[in-house]
Amino acid sequence: MEPLLFFFKGIAAGFVVAIPVGPVAMLCIRRTLATGIVSGYATGLGAAIADTLYAIVAAFGISFIADILFSNNFWFRLIGGVILCFMAARMLLAPPAESKARDTGKLFGDFASALVITGTNPITLIAFGVIFTSIGVATAGERYEWAEALIAGVFIGSAAWWMLLSGLAALCRRWVGELSLTWINRISALVILTCGALIVFAAIAPDSPIGSLIALPKSVS
Repeated sequence: MEPLLFFFKGIAAGFVVAIPVGPVAMLCIRRTLATGIVSGYATGLGAAIADTLYAIVAAFGISFIADILFSNNFWFRLIGGVILCFMAARMLLAPPAESKARDTGKLFGDFASALVITGTNPITLIAFGVIFTSIGVATAGERYEWAEALIAGVFIGSAAWWMLLSGLAALCRRWVGELSLTWINRISALVILTCGALIVFAAIAPDSPIGSLIALPKSVS
């Protein structure tokens, strides 16, 4: 009975952590509108895998990996921010003609880009640490069956959110014309570019107001 409880709480945690609208959400929506739900969901699935990896660290309290993440926080943020800026630049320069054209060969790229973007954001680990404590599953690491149920739930919850988001975007796809898609592309690119620039700036100037605003705590405990 207890593993089942941890499983359902994991679903809730994964869903909640995935919900905040950020660069990956913009990519998911944009790719769904431009290419279709498969591309959008591949993007979300990459984020779900990254969320699950962070959930594993939070559930088992793997201090070694957590120490690596925090001690290399500068490089994680710098790399993640640069990748976001690069992707935004490509989106701004890409012709709108890519819309409505399915290219399954790019699915792995959609998946990998979201995996890297989410995986280079250690704050996800903090989010899981806080949520696990709040919903009473911080002791999941004491028993493997609890932790396994929790982690499986996190993946399902996160994957469910991305399926919902890409599904909603797919419903709107039929009404999105070329001009609308062009503006959606530009707005998405600007949002992603802004996020990337802020992350890079916070990494370079951690003592600045922006750096302090999104600074990571010293530990996940």
